[in-house]
Amino acid sequence: MALKALFAKRVVLVRIEANLAWEVFRDPETQAWVGVCQPLNLNAVGDTWGEFFESAQEAIELLLTDLLEEGELPAFLQRHGWRLESPLPKSSARVQWDVPFGVLKRARFEDLVPV
Repeated sequence: MALKALFAKRVVLVRIEANLAWEVFRDPETQAWVGVCQPLNLNAVGDTWGEFFESAQEAIELLLTDLLEEGELPAFLQRHGWRLESPLPKSSARVQWDVPFGVLKRARFEDLVPV
């Protein structure tokens, strides 16, 4: 039983070829970073650039994990014009997602949200 649990916790890296951009703004008063990924309807914040980057990655990972668990990932990838660069794992594996993204800096917070 312990051996089965060990394999169940195996981490599998899944690479996705994607064209994805976050629009970001740095608050001049707090120095915090705020970002929006409009195509995926995600947002992220961080007191530092590193924290923002981790928050953005976590938002993407949560979305993709949910889509995988619901069986909707293949349709989602196709709809966005993305493709897998590595195979999807069996359901017993824990997935670590590798989705590269770009960053577009915005001068004003209001530029992050479309009117």
